[in-house]
Amino acid sequence: MITEEYIANLPDSPGVYMFKDEGKNIIYVGKARSIKDRVRSYFRKGYKDEKTERLLRKVEDVSIVLTGNEKEAFLLENNLIKEHQPRYNINLKDDKTYVSLRLSVQDRFPSLTITRKIKDDGALYFGPHPHAKDAKDLLKVVQAIYPMRRCRDSVFRARTRPCILAGIDKCPAPCVDEIDEKAYRAIVDEIADFLSGRNEKLLKKLEEQIEEAARTWNFEEARVKKEKYLAIKRLVEKQHVHEHMGINRDVWGFLTEEPRVKVVLLSFRRGVLISKRLFKEAAGPDLGDSLSSFLFQYYATRPIPDEIVLSEEIEDKPYLQQYLKEKKKGQVRVHGPSDAGSADIIRLAVENLHEVETAVDLPDAFRRMLHLSKAPERIEIYDNSHSHGQSPSGTMVVFEGGKAKKNDYRVFHIREASPEDDVAMMAEVLRRRVNDEKIRPYPDLVVIDGGKAQLAAALSVFKSRALPMDVIGIAKGERRKRMEDVLYLPFRKNPLLLPKSSPVFKEIVRMRDEAHRFAVSSHRRWKRREDLTSGLAEIKGVGKKRLTALLAQFPSIAAIREAGVDAIAAIPGFTRNVAEEIVRTIAEKEGEA
Repeated sequence: MITEEYIANLPDSPGVYMFKDEGKNIIYVGKARSIKDRVRSYFRKGYKDEKTERLLRKVEDVSIVLTGNEKEAFLLENNLIKEHQPRYNINLKDDKTYVSLRLSVQDRFPSLTITRKIKDDGALYFGPHPHAKDAKDLLKVVQAIYPMRRCRDSVFRARTRPCILAGIDKCPAPCVDEIDEKAYRAIVDEIADFLSGRNEKLLKKLEEQIEEAARTWNFEEARVKKEKYLAIKRLVEKQHVHEHMGINRDVWGFLTEEPRVKVVLLSFRRGVLISKRLFKEAAGPDLGDSLSSFLFQYYATRPIPDEIVLSEEIEDKPYLQQYLKEKKKGQVRVHGPSDAGSADIIRLAVENLHEVETAVDLPDAFRRMLHLSKAPERIEIYDNSHSHGQSPSGTMVVFEGGKAKKNDYRVFHIREASPEDDVAMMAEVLRRRVNDEKIRPYPDLVVIDGGKAQLAAALSVFKSRALPMDVIGIAKGERRKRMEDVLYLPFRKNPLLLPKSSPVFKEIVRMRDEAHRFAVSSHRRWKRREDLTSGLAEIKGVGKKRLTALLAQFPSIAAIREAGVDAIAAIPGFTRNVAEEIVRTIAEKEGEA
């Protein structure tokens, strides 16, 4: 049992913590800047999602390992996850990998082969290639241009005479020392330049070698070099159409659907989208930790691109980037959703997360995708409206079982908040709604037409009334020119991106549009009524009582004018003289207009 006294004695230092069950089995591994604060956050009272509740019910003990800094904690956490494979950590089980070319530069006489396994063995890996045929075709091109050994290491070590490939100039026969190590290494260096895309450097080097061979009357060598030069140049020209389009980039889209996280990877090579992969993994209680652990596991056995773009911000981004740089031995940039230039490509990844579903249970889909405490049956949507600061109002639209419940719609005319302060208007509307005993029951989900500020105001109102309410916001993104709707969830820094074709996203937009329609139409009706009231109140003999009776009978100035003196005089409490004054005043005002 984990008590507050036990937590209070934990160190306030960076490190790794391990939750264990009653059998002392490690069921979750996490890291933290402060172990004490992180462990305390799990056991603090308050709402927790279902998977966290399941985890905590099994926790009987906590073990810790202190580290010198957060980077060490990050590396240790992932090594422990790999070693123990805890039940509640994300664990990449998908071992399918694309093929790559492996150049064994660590060997005395390297070879170039096709592989699906990436190891930290000193070799150079080129890829990945989504289809084995692509890798095989590239290998054939390299073998056609460069003579190189093709036999396995075991065969190579046992050879005592050259193979048939040496006889047709396809292998320089290093197995029997027909080529020295320096000359063979020069071939390997050219292959590495070629496969790395450093084609201009390679072509220039070949041009110099051709000129040198010709100058020394070594025409056979010049011919061989020229054939190699022309073959590479043709290949470069064929590929050049793609090279200007971009760098090697992996784009990751993440979508949590409790209790799993859905992941999509779009792989771009030289700016061209070559593959899409989908993963569905059991997520741990901390999404950020789960995602960094997933990426650590993925790139432990796969080539690392020049740039990685993530649809979610993760706290470990600096440590992940440093780890990838060290592993790649080169530059790697990791971008999040708030980084400039990431929005469009992240949106593309998120759209690729959508899977066509039939017979969707919408309430449960709302719960899973929006991280709600329960599947919502009654949903209330709130919107504000005013006309150039005049006649401000807020509206409440209600949906039950996915259908509009128009009898429960409400309009709240703003009494206190300034029309220029949309946040204060929203707070006033929600306060009056929860305080009105006539408006019951409370909703399962509140949808605010607004961003972070409006969402924070709503949460503050419900917290002050001790109402544990699920609340989300929907608003246009920061790039309003694009007019794209985005969702805001409590305690989340960036918007939640859902595929536009997602049934949940479509339903929220439909509800918001209905709230907007009702807000605009009710505001126009009230504005017309205000204009009518102010005009009639100026007429001699028309007080509050007669004005109320008149408005109950006729909805507009035009209706009063068309009704005439007799119809107005027939209203209880009206005289013919008053009716004539009303008709005359209306006619005068219309004549002035």
